[in-house]
Amino acid sequence: MALPNEETIVTAAMCSGLAELTIRQPAGTFALTPGSLISLQAIGKHRDLLTGNGLDWGSGTGCLAIAAAKIPAVQHVIGLEIVEANVTAACENAQRNGVQDRVSFLLSDSYMPRHPAGRASLEELRGRVNVILANPHSSEGDDGFGCRRLVLQGARRFLIPGGVVFLMVSIQYGQERLRRLCAEAPGFVHGGELASTDWVPFDLARPDRMHNLRLYVAEERRGGLAYDFRHPDRSQPERSQPAGMTAQAALAHYGRTGESPLTRWEVHLFSFRPAS
Repeated sequence: MALPNEETIVTAAMCSGLAELTIRQPAGTFALTPGSLISLQAIGKHRDLLTGNGLDWGSGTGCLAIAAAKIPAVQHVIGLEIVEANVTAACENAQRNGVQDRVSFLLSDSYMPRHPAGRASLEELRGRVNVILANPHSSEGDDGFGCRRLVLQGARRFLIPGGVVFLMVSIQYGQERLRRLCAEAPGFVHGGELASTDWVPFDLARPDRMHNLRLYVAEERRGGLAYDFRHPDRSQPERSQPAGMTAQAALAHYGRTGESPLTRWEVHLFSFRPAS
């Protein structure tokens, strides 16, 4: 017998007053992450920046696209998602939340839909997109930051001049990786932070988080940029700004104490200002 889907109720307060949402995800998958929730807050808090056509890169079960579709100035949002079960769940969630006429979801690897009809639909939006939403996962085979680069680099084909990207960036990647994004995707201007969580554990009891940390350690050891976790010691006087830890230090500390390092999920604004 198939396990039932898990359900998350997102209150209007969690979306900065935008709407209450009911989101179901396939059984055995994680409920909405801190990155998803802070992205929802950013959408609600800065809804004035969302108009016209939108894309949701790595849309999962659809929460960001669905929230954006609740904004009257938004005409239509297309979600791009690589996992077929999530695409099915997202379509059902759109129906459940009453926005099925204003969102659609494509089985897609980044900006490359798997099916011809999807490719045609996305191609029609070239140069016509006002906003791109993205809560990317940690990438494999590089420093973990590759999906953020892909979002901005691919976005240039679709955004109108002045279009914006709401990009979730967890703070452990470090300020230097964030700073370099605009050089790696020319035409973008960093507009600062839109929303942020508090300091929360990077939960190393989760196998996926431990896997990510070990990849970060390997990147540091081969000479890559250092990562920037925060020490979990709650006795420190400056609790709002705990001491920094590299990935190697974070893993060593966890091995000694079982305490996960801290991180913070942030949503950053990037505006597309191509050279004339």
